[in-house]
Amino acid sequence: MEIVNRVAESGLINIDPADFIKDLDIAIINLRDFLEEGVVLREKNFREKLKKTDWSAYKNQHVGVMVDDGLLIPQWAPMLMATCLLSVAKTVSVGDEEKLRLKAFEAAIDQIDLESFKGKNIIIKGCGDGTVPAAVYVQLIARLAPVANRIAYGEACSSVPLFKR
Repeated sequence: MEIVNRVAESGLINIDPADFIKDLDIAIINLRDFLEEGVVLREKNFREKLKKTDWSAYKNQHVGVMVDDGLLIPQWAPMLMATCLLSVAKTVSVGDEEKLRLKAFEAAIDQIDLESFKGKNIIIKGCGDGTVPAAVYVQLIARLAPVANRIAYGEACSSVPLFKR
């Protein structure tokens, strides 16, 4: 008796969101580290600290400028810091590592070529290592549902149907 892999022959397309941002290089800079005593922003001193910083350490990284809750700083402060990073970093935004990861996932999902999923049956892999935020799954199904035939979550052997045209 020949063993037949029905999953392979089914035409199901497996998508693992964790694959979208492999080797994501993230760095976080806390704006507090550039303030006097970690709380006071004096423009002249702030600009001087920015000028003296070696920004090359952030080359080709996704950099998040973290502004702690409760820290009262002018809106231009993270913007000024971003201008120092623009020539070396891949991306610069305000937020912690979790926000940067989510932003990277969202950018990857926006780049999906929908033509390759038109009329297809898709399984979105779940139960991974926990590095994929729940919001990513919601954005992924919202992006694929207009073109897919069916979308399920899980593994081919035990998937949960989510969408059917």
